[in-house]
Formats: sequence, C-alpha cells, structure tokens
Amino acid sequence: MTAPLSAEWVTSLVEASSQRTMVAGLDGVIELTIGKTTSTTVEIIDGRVVGESDKAAEVQVPFTKKQLEAWAEGQFGPSVAFMKGDLKPVGATGPLLALLAVLDDDDVRARLS
Repeated sequence: MTAPLSAEWVTSLVEASSQRTMVAGLDGVIELTIGKTTSTTVEIIDGRVVGESDKAAEVQVPFTKKQLEAWAEGQFGPSVAFMKGDLKPVGATGPLLALLAVLDDDDVRARLS
C-alpha cells in the first residue's frame, strides 16, 4: 500500500471504489487527516470516491497512521471505531456516513491493498 492520504493513495481509493454499487445521495466532501500535518480532502458522489477536492470539507475525520494501516490489513473497522469513540470526526454526519460506507466495504479495502 502507498503512503496513506498521499495523492497516489487517493488515486488508488478512487479506483478501488469505482466498482461499488452507486447509492444516490451518499455524497460528501471529507477531509481525512493523520495527526496535524498530513491531510487530504476527497469527494464522494453516490457512494464512490471521485478524487481529491478543493471544496470546503463538510466533515474532518482524524485517523492515526496505525488506524489506517490496520484498516488496510482488515484489522480496523471505521464504523465500529466511530461507535466506540475511537474515531472522532468533526462536522456533518451525512458525508461521514458516505466515507464510512466506502471504508467499511471489504472489496474496496482489498482492491486498495
């Protein structure tokens, strides 16, 4: 796997999510962060990541590098982490749900790895 949140990682995520079944309205602009220095903003349309975005993020989702690595290995479920309070997004719920749907998709994770 490429470095989490890098441009290459986002491109791979776009490709990995392109085969998901489209879900109308599962949209959002999400800023993903690792700590305070690494971040990227992605847009999800109809349940698929379409790429990086320069739009204002509707929700910011902070991950640790270990969480993203564990996710790539199938050892970390973002929705479960959110429900347990281990993932603390700030912002709108709708875009967060769009992101969680993508990241909880085992096929997306497998294609990204």
